[in-house]
Amino acid sequence: MKDDPIQAALAALDDVPTHTPEGLKHFTKALSGKSNLVAAKAARIAGESQWTELSGELVKAFHRFLPRGTGIDKGCRALTSIARALFAFDYDDADLYRVGMKHRQMEPSYGGPVDTAVELRAVCAMGLVSTNYRYKLRELVDLLVDPEWQVRAGAVRAIATAGSESAALLLRLKAQIGDREPDVMADCFSGLLAVEGGEALPLLISFSMSEEEEIREAAILSLGESRRPDAVDWLRKRFDEVADGGSKKAILLALATSRTEPAIEFVLDVIRNGSGKASAMAVSAMEVNRGDRRVQEEVEKALRERK
Repeated sequence: MKDDPIQAALAALDDVPTHTPEGLKHFTKALSGKSNLVAAKAARIAGESQWTELSGELVKAFHRFLPRGTGIDKGCRALTSIARALFAFDYDDADLYRVGMKHRQMEPSYGGPVDTAVELRAVCAMGLVSTNYRYKLRELVDLLVDPEWQVRAGAVRAIATAGSESAALLLRLKAQIGDREPDVMADCFSGLLAVEGGEALPLLISFSMSEEEEIREAAILSLGESRRPDAVDWLRKRFDEVADGGSKKAILLALATSRTEPAIEFVLDVIRNGSGKASAMAVSAMEVNRGDRRVQEEVEKALRERK
């Protein structure tokens, strides 16, 4: 049986020393070759090792793979890895990211054609927002209505990274319009808290009372993840006000996720003194911190005290 040249080339990249003249030759060859898998791995290694000397070769490979689509880069693997590496380099060419944000690559699958450029568009959105391009938010608006939810979520995260007043307004608009995918809304809530801080609290509180369970829980969890003292205080008060188990469970999980001392102590108190159902939910919520031995010891102590 003949050795697979692609597998051999992939394995060889692991042994090539990075940041050396010899390595530069090998990686340049990998990026200019026919295999998208080899190019993708070379780009990934370059990005992880911050090998910025390869920027020019990465750009060349990007523009070589892009127009030929599925014919040369099945799964959009090379393009996505290249874009991710350039983003890691703080590459400042807005035009490259703008082109990547518009790329769609439909490929056959058992359930019908799928777009394999979804991750590429999301990565390029983050890349664009890191550049000095004046109209980057204008470009990102198009991705907020992308048919793929992962791209819409990526656009929301990119807009939040911009951190400006204009970015906050876009996030507010997106939140008010809504999205059929709860993960997009969750990113929107987290982004608003990151950009606006306490000013976003009233809006998120209104969503935490939504009649839609998934939206309600996404807002509650975002409040906990923010680790803001005012958000934690509101969650603690809200726990005693709500009656439905789903909201109580979400609040306990949000508090456990925040990992602030007041939040953790509140959850521990529910374990010690809450109803049997509430105590069980609190123990379950604390599983999110199972890697923290100190917290787990506190949970075990609270359970002993309850007995």
